[in-house]
Amino acid sequence: MSWEASKDNLEARIDLHIHSNFSDSDSSVEDIFKIARLKGLCAIAITDHDTVDGMEEARRFSAIYSTELIEGIELSTQKEDTEIHVLGYFIDSSSQKLKEELSNIKKIRKERLCGMIEKLNQLDFNLDEKAIFARIKNAMPTRLHLALELLRKGRVKTLREAFDKYLSPGKPGYLSRIKYSIKEGIDLIKSYGGLAFLAHPHLIPEKSWIEEFVSLGIDGLEVVYPRFSPAKILLYKEMADRFGLLKSGGSDAHGSYKEFIQIGEVFAPYAWIIDMKKRINISK
Repeated sequence: MSWEASKDNLEARIDLHIHSNFSDSDSSVEDIFKIARLKGLCAIAITDHDTVDGMEEARRFSAIYSTELIEGIELSTQKEDTEIHVLGYFIDSSSQKLKEELSNIKKIRKERLCGMIEKLNQLDFNLDEKAIFARIKNAMPTRLHLALELLRKGRVKTLREAFDKYLSPGKPGYLSRIKYSIKEGIDLIKSYGGLAFLAHPHLIPEKSWIEEFVSLGIDGLEVVYPRFSPAKILLYKEMADRFGLLKSGGSDAHGSYKEFIQIGEVFAPYAWIIDMKKRINISK
C-alpha cells in the first residue's frame, strides 16, 4: 500500500522510531525503506540520535519506495542524573541553523568518546582512537561504537556486556556529557517546526515527571514500544488522553545491534500521524 492510499486507512501500519547508520545502527537508509516496504509499512520516521544527516537520503528513498517519511530526530536530554530521550517529528531538517546546532553536539560527543577511550586505555585496553573514528566515519559518535570496538578486540563477548562492565554510568570507561535540559530539548524541536514526544516512558524513574514534562510543552507520548504488554500500552494511552497528548509508537530498531526487535515488528496506526498533522496544520 502506498502512503497516498493509507490516507483512507486509519489502521495502516507505521513505525515512528527507527535508527540508521547515521547514528547507532548498521542499517543504511535505503535498507530501512526496503524493509519497511516488505513489512507493509505505509509510513516511517527515521529518528537518529542528535542528527538529521540522513534526511536527504531518506527523502529520496521515500519517493522511490512509495513510503511516507516523517522527518525525525531523537534528542538526548537530562533531568537530574537521568538521561531522557525526546523524539522530534516533522522537524525542519533542511534548516542550516539546526544543522549547525547539531554539529556542535557531534563535536561534544566526539570529545566524550575520546575521553572514554583514554579512560579505557589507562586500564591497558590499547584502543586505537584514529582507527575507531575511521570506522565511525561521519556517523554521530555514540557509546555503541566503542562497545563494538571492545567486541571486535575480544574484550567482551556481547555488546550488552560492554555496557554493563565498562560503558554505563559508574563503570570504569564511562564519561557523562553535556546534554540539553528537557525544556531545552523540547524548545529546540519546536523552534524548527516539530512536535516533541517523550520516548520510551517506561524508562522514566518517576512517573510524576511525565506531568512535569507536559507543563514544559511536550506534545506526545510514545505509547507503543518493544515488549510493551497490552496492559502497559493501555496505561500509556490513557495517560496520553488524560493530559491531551498525541500518541506515537515504533520499534526503536537499530539493525543487527538490537537483534531482539526489527523494523515493523512493533507498529502504530496511521491515524496517529493524521492527529500529528492536524496539530501542526499539515494538510497532506
